[in-house]
Amino acid sequence: MINIVAKITPQASLFDDCKGRLQQILKPTQTEVGCIRFELYSNSEQTCLFLVEQFTSQAALDTHYSQPYVKEVFAFYETALAKPVEVNKLVAIEQV
Repeated sequence: MINIVAKITPQASLFDDCKGRLQQILKPTQTEVGCIRFELYSNSEQTCLFLVEQFTSQAALDTHYSQPYVKEVFAFYETALAKPVEVNKLVAIEQV
């Protein structure tokens, strides 16, 4: 299982554009084979966006990254972000 929280910090003037582009890829991503969870959140100040993602395997994540709609968002990031995306891969901690 691959668990990711990605923090995306767009330039202030491009926040709404970035949010809209990410909203457009939610449904297609959620229907991809191997996608368990793909949700978009914002902080209360609306300065950062967060993608909460869960995929069944690295192969499923790699397939996601190869989709044309994802590549379009990554291309947009090249000029739209205030700082690089912070990708946090998470591992579950077992209950005791």
